[in-house]
Amino acid sequence: MNIAPDAKDIVKASSESKNALSQLSENYQQLQKDYYLPVAFLQAGVLASCADIATQTMEAPSVDFGHVAAMATVASIMSGAANAAWLRQLENNFPGTGTKEVAYKTLIHATIIAFIINSAYLAFVPFFTTYLYGDGGAVDPSIIFSGWSVEEFATLTKIEILMFVPYNTLAFKFIPPTVRPLTHALMSATFNVAVSAVTLGYFDQWCASARHLFS
Repeated sequence: MNIAPDAKDIVKASSESKNALSQLSENYQQLQKDYYLPVAFLQAGVLASCADIATQTMEAPSVDFGHVAAMATVASIMSGAANAAWLRQLENNFPGTGTKEVAYKTLIHATIIAFIINSAYLAFVPFFTTYLYGDGGAVDPSIIFSGWSVEEFATLTKIEILMFVPYNTLAFKFIPPTVRPLTHALMSATFNVAVSAVTLGYFDQWCASARHLFS
C-alpha cells in the first residue's frame, strides 16, 4: 500500500533544495570574487567546447577535436578572461545603471570589444586547428589572418548585434557585475554555435536550408 509523503517531509525536502541552490550560488559568487579571471577563462572554454561539439554533431559524421580545442582556446582567452577584464573596466569607467551609462557600455562593447573578439575567432580558430592542434607542418605566419574575411566578419557582426545589443542593454541594467561573465559566457555559447558553423563552412548551408524551408 502506497502512503502519500507527509506534508512536513515535502516542505523539508523543498527547503533543503533551496538551501543547496543558495549555497551553490554563494560558492560561485565567492569563486568569482576570489578568482574572477580564471573562472571566466574556464567557463568560457567549457561552454565553447560544448557548443562546437553540438555544431559538429549536427553536420558531420565525426567530431574534429582539433577544432573543438581551437574554439575552446580562443573562447577561454577572448570571450572568457579578456572579455571579463573589459567588462570590469567598462563598469569602473561607467559605473551605475543609468540610461547614459548603460548606453555607453553597450555601444563600446558592440563596436570595439566585439570587433576584436570576432576577428580573433575568424583568424585564430582555423590557424590553431591546423597548426596548434593539427599536423599542419611548419608554421607560416603570413597565413595567420587567412581565415578572416569581410564576408564572414560581416556575418558574425550581424549575429552579434542581434544577440548582444539587447542582452547587454539588459545585463548592464539588471545583472550584477560579478555575475556578468557567467551570463555572457552562456550567451556566447549560443553565439559560438554560429562561430563554429562559420569557421567550419556550415553557415551558408544553414541559411540555404532556412530559405528553402520558408520559401
